[in-house]
Amino acid sequence: MDQHLIDEIIERNDIVDVINSYIPLKKTGSNFKARCPFHDEKTASFVVSPKKQIYKCFGCGKGGNVITYVQDFEKISFPEALKKLAARAGITVQQSMQSKGKDSKRDLIFKIYDLTTGYFYKNLVEHGSSALEYLAERKITDETIKKFKLGFALNSYGGLRNYLLKNDINEKILASTGLFTSNNSDLFRERIMFPIHSSSGKVVAFGGRKLHESQSGGKYVNSPTTEIYTKGNELYGLFDTKYTISKKDYVLICEGYTDFLRLYENGYTNSVASLGTALTDSQISVLSRFTENIFMLYDGDGSGRKAAVRAAGKILGKGCNVKIIGLPEAEDPDSYIRNNGAASMQKMIDEAKPLAEFLKDDEVIGVDKKGKLSVLFDILNEIDDEVAQELLTQDIAETFGLSGHAVSSKIRKKRRTFKKEPEITEVPKMEQFTEERDIILLIINNQSLYKKVAQEIDSSYFLTGKYRKIYEIISEQIENMDNIPALISKIDDESIRNLLTDLSMSEPPTQTIDDAIITLKTRKFHLKLKAINEKIIQDPTNRELFAKKSELKKEILKINRKVVRKTLY
Repeated sequence: MDQHLIDEIIERNDIVDVINSYIPLKKTGSNFKARCPFHDEKTASFVVSPKKQIYKCFGCGKGGNVITYVQDFEKISFPEALKKLAARAGITVQQSMQSKGKDSKRDLIFKIYDLTTGYFYKNLVEHGSSALEYLAERKITDETIKKFKLGFALNSYGGLRNYLLKNDINEKILASTGLFTSNNSDLFRERIMFPIHSSSGKVVAFGGRKLHESQSGGKYVNSPTTEIYTKGNELYGLFDTKYTISKKDYVLICEGYTDFLRLYENGYTNSVASLGTALTDSQISVLSRFTENIFMLYDGDGSGRKAAVRAAGKILGKGCNVKIIGLPEAEDPDSYIRNNGAASMQKMIDEAKPLAEFLKDDEVIGVDKKGKLSVLFDILNEIDDEVAQELLTQDIAETFGLSGHAVSSKIRKKRRTFKKEPEITEVPKMEQFTEERDIILLIINNQSLYKKVAQEIDSSYFLTGKYRKIYEIISEQIENMDNIPALISKIDDESIRNLLTDLSMSEPPTQTIDDAIITLKTRKFHLKLKAINEKIIQDPTNRELFAKKSELKKEILKINRKVVRKTLY
């Protein structure tokens, strides 16, 4: 692949602009900060440097350049990230840049899901009259069907299987796709199909709704966990709504596919669906990349309201803001908009209530005041963040006419007796090898020092594998050290990329390069001396060992006489 092309793509995509299009960045001094999109955290430790065109999370250790960010955030390959950024910058990329090797297993599964999506959509258009009638009854438009690639699974035990085999898909991989049963039959039969996209836009799973109540199986059949899909990690519709969510700075969460489609059709393009499951911590974390303001829009019946309350508790625990929209008991978002219109739905959204107020006013769930307080106390008991705890404590006290002291006292009694292990938020910095870190930092901040270092030491003087590897990279790429973002793209090992990014974001040490070289050389000779002394103990008459020890002492004396006086014996 042409390195000049990679360099041009990096240069023409400002890292702040690109990352800010995914998550909101806030300027802090000369850098920008945000809550890390790659791990769960309550305080912002993700730093973007416009000067160095790199990012680094000081919580989880992840770092890199604009390409690695797009690659990791969207979970796509390096060539795919390059093409995406090239298109953003108006750069034409030849197809030849794609890897000419065989597709990886993961890539093949993505390809299979893409083929399957087209297969189901074609079935709906050409053979799905009953499914089309059902969608028409639900007032799902043709435009929506096409946009979200709704489909239809034929009532066939091998239709999809045969289709994939005809499209040159190796039969051996089919079992790992999650599209077939243990006896090799099609998993989805006679169902309306809803493709589930990852946040990067790839189809990773399906939900299949049965057409007739007399059909066997549950109302929905959903894809199992595969190499490309983990239940509870994805949100239906997010790929199409994430930018609007970020722009409007709030999101509506509903439960089902048709609820989402109805909301989207009526202008609520900042919605997602939790795929009919309890909202997970992972889903909340994904959403928090785009907004901290979440509105629960679950069904109005008792189970829907209970699920909304449980989800709201989790959301508060993650440091986000949440309100609950209380639909009438017999309504869901889909039916409510069809029966009352989008304007009425907007009124419901405007009247959404914080958790404590919603629960106090609720008359559907069926618990008394004491029961409602018990639910809220249980939620408080699960929240670890002190600020979130305090805010909910105040909310409960004000809403139910209690003193804050009374609420806090109740929680202290309910607190578990065990203590959780402290969360590790810092990446180990290998402090025992600071001398190796220092010499690399000095070179990174002043490439002209490398020649002096190379004349004195080589990579064998570095005892840690990662620092040794960084030094070897510097030795090979010294002419490119003034362009760290481009250099990062040449490194395949993520841990080495993260370490190089960390070093590039760090301030240089105060010691001189001469002191740093002396430290590394002295340390290596001392280790050699220790090894010789151990051999002499085993073989005290070996004259050759004593000769080597004598020569080694002379070498150490040349380096630093003061150190020698303290350590030689």
